[in-house]
Amino acid sequence: MFTAHHILLLASWLLFGLGHSFLAGNRLHGVFRRWSRLAYNLIAVVMTAVPLVILAAYPAIPLWQEPRWLQPIRLLVCAFVGLAFLHTLKFYSITGFLGLKVETWPLTFSPWHCWVRHPWYFLMLVFVWIQPMTDTWFISAQCITAYLIIGSRKEEGRILAHHPSAYSEYARIVPGLIPWRGRALDEATRLRLEAIALQTSQRSSPR
Repeated sequence: MFTAHHILLLASWLLFGLGHSFLAGNRLHGVFRRWSRLAYNLIAVVMTAVPLVILAAYPAIPLWQEPRWLQPIRLLVCAFVGLAFLHTLKFYSITGFLGLKVETWPLTFSPWHCWVRHPWYFLMLVFVWIQPMTDTWFISAQCITAYLIIGSRKEEGRILAHHPSAYSEYARIVPGLIPWRGRALDEATRLRLEAIALQTSQRSSPR
């Protein structure tokens, strides 16, 4: 049965999704200037805390009685997600991502990006859906999944605006959120698309 608690939880996730999407891009730049990325991330942390507090404040009802053998599998999968996430950090500038340093990132495709366009979103989906399924977590999992799908589309729209040729071809080859056997970026194509993206960046940069 859908309760007031469920509605409050759903509303908090909806508020996070709308707020996070609205503030994406350059909307905070006019206020925070070079610290706009850092401000965006701090606001995201606060907005994420709201539904998590609501999750913790009310008792959760298991949707099914899971077998004992599932728990060690879940722990192994969560460990894999954690290690995989740490490995992806090798291919990102953490200071730039957090907003501690202003950087311009070229369009490149890491080993992870050769298999899935959004490695972090993929790992997040695995982590979210491997958790014990309760009434409140099921609502949260659906909200997070919807946000990742919509957010990935908006993010790609911004990338396509800068790299229409290279990224559109890349998107036709590599799946967005779920790696799929037989669909991956080979080395020759990767190098060619990165070269096209670099040429596009050089043509559009001010002289």
